[in-house]
Amino acid sequence: MELGALKNTLIQGMGWLSVVIGLVSLAILNISLLSGYNLQIENKFSSWVFISSILGVISLINKKSRSLGLWGLGISIFIGVFVMTIFVLGWTIVPFP
Repeated sequence: MELGALKNTLIQGMGWLSVVIGLVSLAILNISLLSGYNLQIENKFSSWVFISSILGVISLINKKSRSLGLWGLGISIFIGVFVMTIFVLGWTIVPFP
């Protein structure tokens, strides 16, 4: 296999990994909000979102994996904005717990 084809495959794999990590972290966020329990995986939640966004930015380099990178980056940004919005709304309701 050529080095260019291997590079394209690797970057496209990073794009798919970004999307999958983003969807898994979104599912974990939904499960924790719906169940009301603190999951043990929740401690590593911010690192998963960070890794997903980094992989999404890396996969934006290649033209074939650009859409996957945008999906992964979009999911990560959505999770970040959602968590900040919930925090701000919760802070306005009960400012001092």
